[in-house]
Amino acid sequence: KQWYQRRVAITAGMEADDENQEPVGEKADDEADDDINLSDADEEELNEVDKTLGAAIKGLLNLKKDKKNEKKQKALKKVKMVQFKVKILDFIEIIVKDIGFSSATMNILPRLLQLVASPSVTSVPVCNKVLGIFKNMFAMKSDKLTVNFEDSLKTDVPAIQEFISKTANRKAQQLAIKTLFMLCKVHLNASEQPTKKKRKVSKNVTPIADTIYSVFSPMLNDFFTNKNTKQDKNIFFQIIERFPIVRPNFVQDVTTFINQDITIYAKMQAIILLQRVLSFADTSVHSSQDEILGALSSLLTKILENEKPSPHHIRECLKLCLKLHAVSTKLELTVNPLNSDVRNVIESVGMSQIAGKFPDLPTLSRKVLSCYD
Repeated sequence: KQWYQRRVAITAGMEADDENQEPVGEKADDEADDDINLSDADEEELNEVDKTLGAAIKGLLNLKKDKKNEKKQKALKKVKMVQFKVKILDFIEIIVKDIGFSSATMNILPRLLQLVASPSVTSVPVCNKVLGIFKNMFAMKSDKLTVNFEDSLKTDVPAIQEFISKTANRKAQQLAIKTLFMLCKVHLNASEQPTKKKRKVSKNVTPIADTIYSVFSPMLNDFFTNKNTKQDKNIFFQIIERFPIVRPNFVQDVTTFINQDITIYAKMQAIILLQRVLSFADTSVHSSQDEILGALSSLLTKILENEKPSPHHIRECLKLCLKLHAVSTKLELTVNPLNSDVRNVIESVGMSQIAGKFPDLPTLSRKVLSCYD
């Protein structure tokens, strides 16, 4: 500040007043004049300061320019990298079209899924190219579906299963699910008899169901036991709908999980999945009536033991009992009577404290008991 005031005084041709001349202003101005002492200012000294200051400003400008250039170089490098990836994907697309849905294709799919799972603004062309590869693959005809199911189960399928459970990107997750569906469809088609007649139930159906279900069972385990899983119930809705052959396996595993030490939330997700299975009125799952009712009894007991039992949870369990009975009746199947343990638990719902606050609960309880009498 002192230098600036000195410089202004010299440039304007100002001269120092006599010591006796009183300046206009407050006493603070007198002190400032004493500190500045413009009469002692030296032109050469100020020029040196000017040069130093100019060099500092020039250095700052150059630094800013260098940073700007560095930023441009980084952006250019990213663009070149994207272009390089697109060229590689062009090559992969040509290979996939040539070899079809093979074991080699399955081997590269987890890497392609990663490109879709974490897209950035600059990688949109890469993402679009990968989506195009998957689209072409899903549209392939049967003569291009040559993948080896057993080999894929060993390495590629576990990688895709892990990807599904960890990615939060729904688009990438859905691509992975469709890939597993396609793999299972290929295996089912390969197991079909050469004739075009409807496949009859035979001794080899159970092993096929088991192998198909082995693709999805680790995902179901993760869904119920991993609190940080990225999966949701809609994935299993699709499995239940597309693969009727695995519904009995599915029901057995879901009822087993209900009886295990998992969260109430996970158990209620299991109830929703069972409701979905029963909505298809599939006779193959009704051999598990007792297992389903036993799991419901165990869950109701746990809910009622809670200090603040959820009326919604109780309601959904009782509704599942009614749905199981309704579907069995519709299919003209034998309805097994309730065993004493299940009956006692359902009766206890009507006598519980929460039943006094929610009148529909004892009504549902009585309805379930009357259906199975």
